[in-house]
Amino acid sequence: MAMTDTLTDTEKSKDLSRLLDISLTMIEKTDLGSLLGLIMEEATKTMHADRSTLYLVDRERNELVSFIAQQSGIKEIRLPMGMGIAGHVAETGKTVNIEDAYKNPLFNKETDIQTGYITRTVLCVSMKNREGEIIGVLQVLNKKTGLFTEYDEWLFRTYAAYAATAIENARLHEEREKTFLSAIKALSAAIDRRDPVTAGHSERVARLSVDIGKSLGLTKNELKMLNYAATLHDVGKIGVRDNVLLKPDKLTSEERNEMNRHSRYTKEILEEVYFTKEYKSIPSIAAMHHERLDGTGYPYGLKAEQLNTFGRIIAVADIFDALMSFDRPYKKALSLPETLEIIRNEAEKNHLDTNIVKLFIEKKVYRDTFPGIENPDYQHKR
Repeated sequence: MAMTDTLTDTEKSKDLSRLLDISLTMIEKTDLGSLLGLIMEEATKTMHADRSTLYLVDRERNELVSFIAQQSGIKEIRLPMGMGIAGHVAETGKTVNIEDAYKNPLFNKETDIQTGYITRTVLCVSMKNREGEIIGVLQVLNKKTGLFTEYDEWLFRTYAAYAATAIENARLHEEREKTFLSAIKALSAAIDRRDPVTAGHSERVARLSVDIGKSLGLTKNELKMLNYAATLHDVGKIGVRDNVLLKPDKLTSEERNEMNRHSRYTKEILEEVYFTKEYKSIPSIAAMHHERLDGTGYPYGLKAEQLNTFGRIIAVADIFDALMSFDRPYKKALSLPETLEIIRNEAEKNHLDTNIVKLFIEKKVYRDTFPGIENPDYQHKR
């Protein structure tokens, strides 16, 4: 039986104020991984516990899975539904408050064995979505000031309700992003396939760009922005006539001017797309790939101070793939040494970012996108 609490009304009021602040922070988190970490961290603090564990229900495998285990070093723990305290709560939805874990038949010692942790007190509650379906279990272990009380049970259930709402929102956000990414990949692939020579170009530029971004230490959200912008960088080619886009011979000056306008078209087309606040810069970034640091690029003649890191990265990725992959009757695709030499020269001319080019070459960022590229007899397969 849970202990009766001895907290004053003032202390309870502070708890509720803190709970509201935490809920507002959680609801703003759209990345599920970081959200789960935040939920566990704040659960530990709110309940004055030693640590916490969060399990999500995996309906397909009929299991509970914990993707984060604080301080234990274990990335994932899986339990069959119904097994242990968490499994019991996931099946019944009932709150479990245990004063001595090792004396309770529900307690599963295997988790302690795996982690080397010693569990004493446990408070475990279910998390439910808007339809009342149990989506996970949240538990705190080893309260630092005695046993968990009836008030703790109420407070933790309230906290779990806020956490469940935040998790559902994050999942919906992830689903929307997956749908959005699939759509823009399909669009870019369709445009690339107008010209058999450039098939797969946008996808390769996106992969190269993300790999460069990772090497530069960009954040997860920054990498998403980079991936989207790179994937969409040539969407403006939809506005270029086929007899120009697909011409097998060298372009005339007039035709070259029309081709060059595709970057401007990219920006204009993407400005008609609704992007959420964090991705508002995508239209401008996607249109930067032919700009050069000294202002000699197109479509706007932007200079170094006007070109952000994303645009500089995509410019390097774009020119590398174009030189390595595009095989025209009047211009054969180049070898890796030839391509890297041209990129070095472009950096020396203050066209491309020197630091990005140096990192790209020294870390051989191109290897994953072009497997076997360093073999002398390498031929790119589209």
